[in-house]
Amino acid sequence: MQHPFALLVLLHMQVCLLLKDCEWKVVLNDFDNLGGDQAVFFRQRPVTSIASVLQNLTDSAIDLNDKNSHYLGFPYYLKISLTCITQDAAKVIRNAHLTGLRPIVTITFEAPVNTEHQKPEQLQIEMKGAPYRLQGPCASEEVCRMCWYTPMPMKKRSVVMEVLVESNGLGFEVDSKRFFMNINGYMKETETGLQSSLGEKVTSLVEMMSLYSPSRPIWSTFNQAPVLILGGFKAYKIILVSDSEFADFTAVEVGIDSCWIGSLNCPLNVFSSSIVDAIATESVLILRQNQLVYYFTGNYSVLSLRVPGSSLWTRVLNNICVSRLNPVHFPHNGSEYVIALGAGVQEGEFFLGTIRDGVVQFPESHARGRKTVCEHLKISCTILWAVYITEEEVIVLLVEGKKKNSESDYYLMAYDQVDAAFWMLYSIPRFIPKDTDKGFVMLLGLEEYTDSPLIPRGLSYNPFSTIFYIWGNVILQSYDLVNYIHLSGFPQQSPISYFILSYVGEFVCVTDSEEIWFSVEGSSVVIRLYPSEAWDTYFRLQLMRGSKDFSFNETFVSLFFNKEGLQQLVYIPDGQGEGKLIKRNFPLHYILSYRHLIVHQYHLMYLQDAQYIRFFHPCSFSVMRLEDLPAPQRFTRMEHYSTEPPDVMDKTGFHNNVSLAVYQGLIFQLLWLHADYSRPYADPVHDPTWRWWKNRKQYAEYFFYVASNGNSSGGVYVNMESYVKIYDLQPNNQLPSKIYLDKNNVYSFSVFLSVRSTTESMGEMPEENSLDFVWLTVVLAHPKFVVSHLHRHYLIGRGSVLYTVTISDTGRYPKQELSGTNLLKSSMALKVINAATNCYHYTASGPKLQGYAMVPIFIGCPPGKRLAFDITRTLKYTTKQNKRYFDCIHKNPDLPCFFFNDVFYPFFLIQDMVTGDSGPFLGSYMLRIVGGGPYSESRIRVYSPSEILDYNTANGSTPLSLIWMRANRTKPALTDPEGFNIFSGTDCGIKWVCEQNSPCYDVVPLDLTAPDYFFLVEVSNRAVDKSTYCDYDLDFVIHIHGLRLSPSRAITFMKISMAVLTGIVVLYVLHQVLGPVIWAGFTRLIQRFEEALAIRTESSITFTSYSSQSQGNSHHTPPL
Repeated sequence: MQHPFALLVLLHMQVCLLLKDCEWKVVLNDFDNLGGDQAVFFRQRPVTSIASVLQNLTDSAIDLNDKNSHYLGFPYYLKISLTCITQDAAKVIRNAHLTGLRPIVTITFEAPVNTEHQKPEQLQIEMKGAPYRLQGPCASEEVCRMCWYTPMPMKKRSVVMEVLVESNGLGFEVDSKRFFMNINGYMKETETGLQSSLGEKVTSLVEMMSLYSPSRPIWSTFNQAPVLILGGFKAYKIILVSDSEFADFTAVEVGIDSCWIGSLNCPLNVFSSSIVDAIATESVLILRQNQLVYYFTGNYSVLSLRVPGSSLWTRVLNNICVSRLNPVHFPHNGSEYVIALGAGVQEGEFFLGTIRDGVVQFPESHARGRKTVCEHLKISCTILWAVYITEEEVIVLLVEGKKKNSESDYYLMAYDQVDAAFWMLYSIPRFIPKDTDKGFVMLLGLEEYTDSPLIPRGLSYNPFSTIFYIWGNVILQSYDLVNYIHLSGFPQQSPISYFILSYVGEFVCVTDSEEIWFSVEGSSVVIRLYPSEAWDTYFRLQLMRGSKDFSFNETFVSLFFNKEGLQQLVYIPDGQGEGKLIKRNFPLHYILSYRHLIVHQYHLMYLQDAQYIRFFHPCSFSVMRLEDLPAPQRFTRMEHYSTEPPDVMDKTGFHNNVSLAVYQGLIFQLLWLHADYSRPYADPVHDPTWRWWKNRKQYAEYFFYVASNGNSSGGVYVNMESYVKIYDLQPNNQLPSKIYLDKNNVYSFSVFLSVRSTTESMGEMPEENSLDFVWLTVVLAHPKFVVSHLHRHYLIGRGSVLYTVTISDTGRYPKQELSGTNLLKSSMALKVINAATNCYHYTASGPKLQGYAMVPIFIGCPPGKRLAFDITRTLKYTTKQNKRYFDCIHKNPDLPCFFFNDVFYPFFLIQDMVTGDSGPFLGSYMLRIVGGGPYSESRIRVYSPSEILDYNTANGSTPLSLIWMRANRTKPALTDPEGFNIFSGTDCGIKWVCEQNSPCYDVVPLDLTAPDYFFLVEVSNRAVDKSTYCDYDLDFVIHIHGLRLSPSRAITFMKISMAVLTGIVVLYVLHQVLGPVIWAGFTRLIQRFEEALAIRTESSITFTSYSSQSQGNSHHTPPL
């Protein structure tokens, strides 16, 4: 029986072996070291030398003088190549390039934990690889070694990035591959090179791997930690550090003191140097050695942390005896958490640590001044495990109650963070329930029990499915933390060491004997994956294939889930005194499909004198397809940009350092425009790239003409159409990775299920292949807020059924929040009855389970929606209604003016950054003036709450202080309880009044023009608009000119003006009447003065002449 089975498995593997000979390889290169060694992603400052390169592009679409231009570069490139098992990779790359293969790289940025400084968003950018010829000796004239390059972009406040490399569908066929390129804030540059800030690098793993250490979990904040760490190496204070989810890693001996502080207050039986608990968060690493807890803050300038990066490990909980650290896998309200459990004198206490913007805070014990959980239970006890349910702000504790007879009782306790109160959730049975041969036992108090004690060890919770687990030598499952089901398929002989959730419907547990067990959430089937006959078969096939990722001497190190599925870390010695730690995809789907072939053995059958091999089909259907899926972006909220490298004039088509630098600048500019688009004033065109090319679009044909003749300056041509935002991605007949639902949103699709044909089902019983046994169900985690509708349609002639599935929001979620914040985690599980682990189909990349899919659902205000001030419509409508428009003398196109005496009609837009939709906001909203200042924006002052009430309502404490009032006084005004006016899209007129006690009353003009005033306006629909879960909060500035003067100042100005005018008139009259007389008298005076001056001058000349003559006569008298 075994030989035919092995042949069948080999047949299944044949196609996969051919397709997987070559795969993508991606590494980082420094900006100034193209083609060099692999770099570490730690630099976070932009490169400024790009501008000098772009200055040479005189006849291109790039305008360096544009005020919106920010052409900088990123510190790294992505180098894309191929790696092959049996073929020469360099030759394969050349052939692939010549046959048209181009890698398409899609980088997805993870939103930060703290969204105070930046609204959460889902963003990805698609870039085509630029072919690049590597330097080196080459006998060929063209190319020997080559690769492809793209920039490695960074985004402010994002340190986790996923890189997906796909083929463009031409030439050599290569499967898509996902990489993780995260910023490593735990590196530093020294005189000797790049070093780890955490401690000394360990170059050899042989010694620490030679001592047996059981496998251990990798703990981190879910999808938020850029660097993962793993400890647990016996007798060594060494951790493994990886910024690529262990595609590569560094072993570091952490720089902490191995202290022994055992005492009567903190008794320790065994001293160990090993790091027993290690937790990674977005910006901080936390670990425990014995009873000591340390943390290290990374150097992440892109996160704008409140504290600088650490230089040394810092100890916390100095006076606390800590027995265990428990991770909190999901952040809440912009913070991450970790739980420390007390021991010794702190036994029965726990400490909830908070990590926010790099600051780690462990407050005093929750029991300070209050009862501990042991005092609440009135017993001696120990807390074994703690789970923080962040949505409810409740900490669930697994408590062991100790008795004098050495027996223990176990309790599940809850602690409310808000009310600081304990209550009991569940008293765990002392013994293991008897199996009922159904795979599960409902614990109702009526079941029978064995003599084996039930020993729980830990807790796990999936916030998406709301399923709670108690695990140890059993697995107990609950949907409400009160009522439990015992999964009896899991044996009690080997207790669970650690429990891993995928958060998409699967879980895996590893036992003390290193067994690996698997199950699907909501299913009672628990399957042992390792050791198993199916694992042995797959393992032998990999050795036959020559895979270097499998070995008889491998050591199991860890197991964890990521976006690629279940991953396994193993250490493989090389037989020469060294070894390597590798990460490999755990072959979950292969093992499950092989298991079916082993468990359900085939048998021989005869039909029409022919012998056939018949297999048993545990799956009730043969084909499952998803159809009529909506466009994904509306529900996934993923913003998507598509880019291509600039064209080069080189006839070979290879890029050089200059063209790649231009590529860097273009990507930087695109992401800068994306970030800058959140401005309050809406552009006339709803697209972030509109500002980029609006001044150069008219010259596009000229730039193309120059490039087509090979004369582009700098040898580079930038096509403006190659940098666009995509709003219409296609679903590709696959369920999205997650769904966001706003109020009353509906997500619908169809599921097509077919049974096997008559030929395929020869010899089968009717129940094995009948539509009557094909049923689809949908399980919702929060039926109060989300409902589903299924409509079944028979397609008898096609042997199929078609289900129309509709997932709808009920509109009953009570919260109204900012875009993308405080969303309720929920889920939809799509199940075909009895298909969870029984149905699979073969794909190009191997077998895949089908018949079960879980999709996380986020209920609330989706990310990517915003409220914007529609300045274009406001100007048009205000001008039309007032029949005039007076702009300021000094015009500012980014901040138009509005005249004080005109009625102001503001309009607003709801802009969807994901789908590109932009339409008028027709809901209700409140408009308030929250700040203002005269003359310029720099003089704006934010008002206090009491001032805001005075200036915007009639309910303030100061009379005559209104800045504005409704223009339409005929209708009754709609206000909130505080008195603030509520507007709608059709009733929005505002009349500026600036009453006596308002800040804009009696503004002194600085020149001969009327004074200006700048108002800071806040618009919000919170608590007044019931059409959405979104709290649209918008702050923007309005420039008002032509303010009126106060009556007293106006009269004073009028008096001064009249006085001046009267004086001028009087002077004019005097000038006209007395002017000729005065002029004649003045003329005569001048004439007399001239005559006197002439007589005086003539007398002076006569006297001078006589004097000169007398002197001359005396000088010439002859001698006697």
